[in-house]
Amino acid sequence: MGLSYSDLNLLRFVQRRQKISLSKAALQFEKDEISIRRTVDRINLFSSKPLVEIKKGFCLSRLSYKEFVDFIQQITMEDYASSYIERIRVMIVTIFFHGYVNASSLYENWGISLTTKKQDTAYLRKLLEEHGLKLLTLKKKGLTIEGDELQLRFLVLNILHPLLEFTAENRIEARYANTPLEKQSYHLANAYLQPVSTQAVNQLTSFLTEYRLSLNYPSKKFLLLFICIMEIRPVSQAMEFSYRLPLAPLNIHCTDKPLENKLYNVVLSMMNFSRSPDFPMDNRLRHTTEQFTEQVVNHLKNPFTLQEEFIQELYSYFYREITLNHFHCTFVDKTVENTREQFSDLYETIRKYEVYFKAAYNFSFMDEHLSTLTVLVQKHILRNRTVSRHHKKIVVMTSINFERVSFFLELIKEYVELQWMGTLNINEIHELKDLDYDYIFCFSSRIYNMLHGQNLPVIHINFFVGSSDVEKLLTYGFSTRKHRFPAARFVSEIGGKSEAEMEAYLKENYGDHFV
Repeated sequence: MGLSYSDLNLLRFVQRRQKISLSKAALQFEKDEISIRRTVDRINLFSSKPLVEIKKGFCLSRLSYKEFVDFIQQITMEDYASSYIERIRVMIVTIFFHGYVNASSLYENWGISLTTKKQDTAYLRKLLEEHGLKLLTLKKKGLTIEGDELQLRFLVLNILHPLLEFTAENRIEARYANTPLEKQSYHLANAYLQPVSTQAVNQLTSFLTEYRLSLNYPSKKFLLLFICIMEIRPVSQAMEFSYRLPLAPLNIHCTDKPLENKLYNVVLSMMNFSRSPDFPMDNRLRHTTEQFTEQVVNHLKNPFTLQEEFIQELYSYFYREITLNHFHCTFVDKTVENTREQFSDLYETIRKYEVYFKAAYNFSFMDEHLSTLTVLVQKHILRNRTVSRHHKKIVVMTSINFERVSFFLELIKEYVELQWMGTLNINEIHELKDLDYDYIFCFSSRIYNMLHGQNLPVIHINFFVGSSDVEKLLTYGFSTRKHRFPAARFVSEIGGKSEAEMEAYLKENYGDHFV
């Protein structure tokens, strides 16, 4: 029996933690402990030395990330037990770029029976129906897809964007940890992506520069792919665009062609920007957001006064996530986990009041949403408690979404004095030269090793800051937070200003105190 995608997920899960209790691993994968033990035994059959060991109720792995990647890269199709979802993704990508797929030939090349092909085709048909698409047969060719073009594009983008990396040199490359079938999907698309990638990168860079916007890494990859596909598959009158949006898209000028511009604005409405764009006002979403926020805050142990900034931040978050959900897209953040364990009461409170969005938009919260909302609300709990001014200048190097970064910054300020200078992802490392900073914070061992290897002042820190992190920061010269500042200096700074000017000044310069 070959290795499966699920097996590799378990190996990845343990490798990232190095040590995790057997019970937690079982809970994560919704299996019993016996099944986890069997999976570990199967994984170890494919290596000359144990990749995972189970001792005294703990799963242990001494694998580095590079060793994990090397292990995946040497897996062949003969060693691999593919899942139906991986197989139908290959079919979707083939149809999108080639126009059709000869499924019989494809399954014959895989050495998979026609009975399995028939079952997979039924799964494919059902998946497409959920996206408002249909599977058709082309005589003497094979299977094809018809229906709403935008839904099809987003379906393909959702398959492809986790399979590639966008390098610091602005190149598209395959992700190192792709499975055999993921490699096949990537290579099918890559033949079409590479000829247009340079133009797409230039277009993306120009757009972000013009509007002074910054995207987190998953969004940047997604938008780059969307631009590529707009070049590979130009919009035409023959295409069907029958989609209905739950919310009006943004209205940013991207091109002089009205339909293309609307499509670009749909995808921009789904992106995670460091500074949220001004979304259109939707009365229903605003009302739903206010209801949700009031209920969550009123059920806190220490409720606080709602600020417009807080409601607007949640409004923008829901605007983006509802649009993503409408097109069945998601950006799963694997860096920050255990939010439920850290803030269990708040997590469950937020889960309780998702009913507002279920009723209004048929939008259910996944763990990804619950975790981000939990840290976003917790950030405002911290902000309404007390925060201080800053000393050391730091840059955060990560690919996680900006809502979670903003929570981390609020949390770390509870312990030490610092000034945040910006958030970059790893392929923006060249931008460090334009920033004034003392240290770089990162949450990933892989990113730490890359930055440390370049002799950069990087500190590896836990997202949920603990006492060991604080002790580490103190050794680097960070000072513990102080809750006071000189009255005379403060009076001189605000003296002579009007009420409006004073309010703006306090928020900008003493935002840690005045909200």
